[in-house]
Amino acid sequence: MKRINLVILLDRLEEMIERAPEIPLTGRVILDSDDVLELIDKIRNSIPEEVKRAEMVSTEKERVISEGQQKAERMISQAEEYAAKLVSESEITRQAQLEAKRILDEANRRARELEEGAQEYARDVLSKLEGALEKTLSVVLKGKEELGA
Repeated sequence: MKRINLVILLDRLEEMIERAPEIPLTGRVILDSDDVLELIDKIRNSIPEEVKRAEMVSTEKERVISEGQQKAERMISQAEEYAAKLVSESEITRQAQLEAKRILDEANRRARELEEGAQEYARDVLSKLEGALEKTLSVVLKGKEELGA
């Protein structure tokens, strides 16, 4: 069975509820339990795929952070090597020290930006997944409540 996007399944459930005939004066609707249960089963089958996607995002975040740290370490190492090569006259030494500090500051700044960006991206994806899962749970609970379960 091909996995279907969780959001599409939730949209179908919402549409099923909206199109269901209403019981007069009660605010309740009549739903075909087989259709609802089949859709809930599809939602259950879709959830693991969404979780896998979240895990992939988490892994990607870790990879981006690791790459950023490695790049920062390389930049720092290059800056230190550069500074060590520039030890001659006092003015050249002073300029080298200033440049090395600037490169180190830039490397540290870029490393922080990479890490913050990766963490923000991961938080955003996980928040979206959390929202989708909460909506799914809410729809399922509401459906059960309406069915008297």
